[in-house]
Amino acid sequence: MSPTRRKPSSIGRVNAEASNSSVQSSRWSWCLLLIGLCVLSAGCDLRRPTRPKNVAPSQASKTAAAQPSATDSSETKLAAAGTAESQPDPAASKACGLQLFQQHCSDCHGKNGDGNGLAAKFVYPKPRNFRAGKFRLVTTLNGVPTLDDLEAVLIRGMPGSSMPPWPHLSASDLRLLVETVLEFRREGIRDVERALAKDAGDEVNEQELAEIVRDLTTPGELVAVPDLGQPDAETIARGRALYRIVGCAGCHGNEGRGDGQDKMVDEEGLPTRPRDLTKGYFKGSSDPATVYRRFLAGMPGSPMPAFRQNTPAQVADLTHFVLSLSDEKTRAGTVLNRERIVIRRVQVAPDSPGSAAWANIEPVRLHTTPLWWRDDFATVVEVRSVHDGETIAFHLRWADATDNHHAGRTEAFRDAIAVELFRGDAEPFLGMGTAAAPVDVWLWGAGRHVPQDLENVNPNVVVDLYPFGEQIVESAEYRRSGTRTDRQAPVAFPAAAAGNPNVPGRTGIFASALETAGPGTVTFRPAVNESVEAQGEWKNGYWTVVLTRRLASADPAHGLPLAAGDRVSAAFAIWDGAHRDRDGMKSITIWQELVIE
Repeated sequence: MSPTRRKPSSIGRVNAEASNSSVQSSRWSWCLLLIGLCVLSAGCDLRRPTRPKNVAPSQASKTAAAQPSATDSSETKLAAAGTAESQPDPAASKACGLQLFQQHCSDCHGKNGDGNGLAAKFVYPKPRNFRAGKFRLVTTLNGVPTLDDLEAVLIRGMPGSSMPPWPHLSASDLRLLVETVLEFRREGIRDVERALAKDAGDEVNEQELAEIVRDLTTPGELVAVPDLGQPDAETIARGRALYRIVGCAGCHGNEGRGDGQDKMVDEEGLPTRPRDLTKGYFKGSSDPATVYRRFLAGMPGSPMPAFRQNTPAQVADLTHFVLSLSDEKTRAGTVLNRERIVIRRVQVAPDSPGSAAWANIEPVRLHTTPLWWRDDFATVVEVRSVHDGETIAFHLRWADATDNHHAGRTEAFRDAIAVELFRGDAEPFLGMGTAAAPVDVWLWGAGRHVPQDLENVNPNVVVDLYPFGEQIVESAEYRRSGTRTDRQAPVAFPAAAAGNPNVPGRTGIFASALETAGPGTVTFRPAVNESVEAQGEWKNGYWTVVLTRRLASADPAHGLPLAAGDRVSAAFAIWDGAHRDRDGMKSITIWQELVIE
């Protein structure tokens, strides 16, 4: 059969029509995520770039462009690939972009951008499938993102999901990542068109295929934003009335708390949920112009529609009303922050939560996000840290309405907190590191110091015969002679005999030192190498925990060796037992920079 010009396939036509129509039937999910594999192969030297301190997300791209990083190795590599009169080699650019993607994004979004990375099953909402092209945050009327749209997501992240911000990356690295994401989208279109042609018994016309790819990846007209004016009581009242008339309350609830009655799924059939607007979580920026564009562009692939039937003045009123449901401080607190934490040198490092010495150390407030999204979680963890040349101590404080320290029942889970440490230029996957770059973890769990009296927690328990315990089981009832734990031979409890740090009631430790090399690889250090100690106190709705360890370690088996003058990366994770947090269900910070005085 000679090649003939085909009309765009049904998928192509549907995607093209989505430019105008599918944006009218969409609402909330999300994009990119977490921190990917540490790839140390040849090509781009992916060292951690120097970043500006506390740059606002809205200013980060301009700052990155104006202040090239001293370790902006991607620019260096690409410049070396070209000449003074030429652009960098496209193949070199593509290789660098892929390498950056493998380091920062692939563990959630998959190596080929299909949203099925190693960590994807541990997070909700699900990571975006870039090949399908349903990018939520767009500023165009046809639903195709601009380069700046995608870059804005990298800089700010997506509050309300596990997608973290990356404002510390250089301008060149951000652009390379964006180009890589768009190339995954092009590959996805080619795969669909070739599959449809094969099913129809047609040959692929490469020229026509290129045109289809170009049509479906070319951004359309930008949403025009008029002068929105300043909000006042009258504009907010009009916006409140429109909010109910146009149907916003059906999902977001009458007061914007995300408690509408609609059952919601996205275009992939995955469950999603409306945002609680009073908590200030805007997946895109919360400035008035961006919120206005969100009303007119919708969120492709989600139930959030485009409100193009309304006049610009009406959309402006809706914008002012939605923003009136939260204040600027609340909205700023939803964006994950990367900070520089200086570990101060003191004469004696305090080891108890109530020590008066901690009052002299200014806390650093780190924002958190749950990997499995919910509205009620500890949004901030306060970090203080000191060392005295021999011992390093972290003082951690976070809000928790209940003290969950007993896990004696199958439906009960403990509160916990962990510190994750890494030394190196190429920060690995935040979710427990990688095989090439393992991380050191210090874990404290509530109730470790309290003997777990399972007989009292489960008074009707039926037990089996303990080894080396009673010789004859006369009945299945628990309350028979010889069945209590304290009547058994020590050999009946090998975990306690071996010094397992998870056994409750141990003295002097109350914490665990672990090494991890990716999800599912958590390894407890042997008892002889356990060097982390902890004390925890719950009072008036707050946990305060102090974790201590010797600063230096001659043997790496005891954990990451530290010394004055070191710079290392740290991240923190919180588990709330009342919400059944365990394993990968937790709230996390992004990587932070630790500097030891």
